[in-house]
Amino acid sequence: MKETWRQDRLPFVESLERYKEQRMIPFHTPGHKIGHGAPNLLKEWMGPALPYDLGLMYAIDDYHEPERELLEAQRLAAQAFGAEHTWFSINGTSGAIQMMIMSVVKEGESVIIPREAHCSVHNSLVLSGAKPIYMVGRFHHRWGIPVGVTAQDAIATMDVHPEAKAIVLVHPNYYGIGVDVKRIVEAAHERNMVVLVDEAHGPHLIPSLGMPVPALVSGADLVAQSTHKLLGSLTQTSMLHGQGPRIDTHRIQRLQQLLMSTSPNYIFLASLDMARYQWAMEGPVLMERTLKLARTLRMALNEIPGIVCPGHEDIDGAFSFDETKIIIDAKHLGLTAQELEQELRVRHIEVELMKAYHVLLLITIGDTETSIQHVIEAVQDISDAYTHNLEEATKDFSGDHQDGDALVYDQSNDKSIRVMDSAYDASDLHASIMETLPTPVVVLSPRQAFYTDMEEIPLVQACGRISGETITYYPPGIPCLGVGEEITEEVLAYIEQKRRDGYVPNGARDRNLDTIIVCK
Repeated sequence: MKETWRQDRLPFVESLERYKEQRMIPFHTPGHKIGHGAPNLLKEWMGPALPYDLGLMYAIDDYHEPERELLEAQRLAAQAFGAEHTWFSINGTSGAIQMMIMSVVKEGESVIIPREAHCSVHNSLVLSGAKPIYMVGRFHHRWGIPVGVTAQDAIATMDVHPEAKAIVLVHPNYYGIGVDVKRIVEAAHERNMVVLVDEAHGPHLIPSLGMPVPALVSGADLVAQSTHKLLGSLTQTSMLHGQGPRIDTHRIQRLQQLLMSTSPNYIFLASLDMARYQWAMEGPVLMERTLKLARTLRMALNEIPGIVCPGHEDIDGAFSFDETKIIIDAKHLGLTAQELEQELRVRHIEVELMKAYHVLLLITIGDTETSIQHVIEAVQDISDAYTHNLEEATKDFSGDHQDGDALVYDQSNDKSIRVMDSAYDASDLHASIMETLPTPVVVLSPRQAFYTDMEEIPLVQACGRISGETITYYPPGIPCLGVGEEITEEVLAYIEQKRRDGYVPNGARDRNLDTIIVCK
């Protein structure tokens, strides 16, 4: 039964304010003693906040065993975000994801995960000793972005692996693409599996505004959200939400003690209380304004010559889409993602990421009409500077395919789906190539591999050995080889093709991949 609490309070923030008013003389950590001993520059930067930078003490609630104001703040957050329980994380969503996974699976048990899952998911496997069962990734060839697992593929994986204790979903992903969480949850619960969701990019979702449905609303058991990424708390602060009978709240609390600092930053915790308050009191209004800004920006960008800013209708295979994620593609201008990013930086625009021919912008509650206008003007200026490339690009993009078509490739059934994309040729090498990722052959669990002695050998001698590192190329941003997996001929052929195409691997000690780390 979800309790009802007053959302117009800031219990943890108020407790810090009360403590400050007592004017206690500190003989405890931290060493700067409420700012008196802080470096002058730190005083200039953070002077008013330093009296709230307090050590863990009995006078203020205990982060690891909360009983008073912090417990109330977490209960308020649970209510605000639709959960039964909430735990504040001061180690970002990475820490929340580790708590989430380790609370459910133990050494030797299996968990189903997307191949493109965040590194914190893979790190959780090292910490827990669990064995991964991978769902095959799907990605859009034109945009080079993952489009999420289908309910059909998720259910099929669960049927093939009934021994799995849990399934991990990413919803929505970095690009705002969501999955059918409700259908997957129903199927998982029928099979007595726990549903864990990496919702790092979804603390702001309001379905009534046309956004993807939050995982908690769809019945997920545990959900990790990045409050700092898209709402108003400080960087490194997140929340883990839980509900239902399948979660072990006491184990999660123990894991918090294991994974989080014993010297929690109270300013971080206070910022989570403040962000919850802001969201509870103003969330719908803030998001309605934010969506309006995002829609205005997308429409304006699509009117600029040589620029494409895809929406949900352009990303075939996406179950749902968060419009606040803005992809700016400059392929028609002849610009790579790196070149576009550099051109934007010159014009004082800092982007979230770059990949293939596009950059990604996050439109949040912190944006204004002014910030949106700056983007429009910067992109228009770049278009004006590179318009001479348009005519040549148009010639290059003409081909034999049916006009108005592009392709999405689904590795699980080895077939492509034709979709609307009037401007592009699906045969383009860098953005639309029909690449099939190697089938992972898991020999050792990530934990077993991590604690195995390693050696570095020439790549040409690595066939049949067990990898000691994870190798990923962008695009598609999905690992072609993971720690503990066999280096097969298929893997080597894939790596060789990527090298010939000029791609640099991510995650390899040897950036040229002439050598590779393997388990002895």
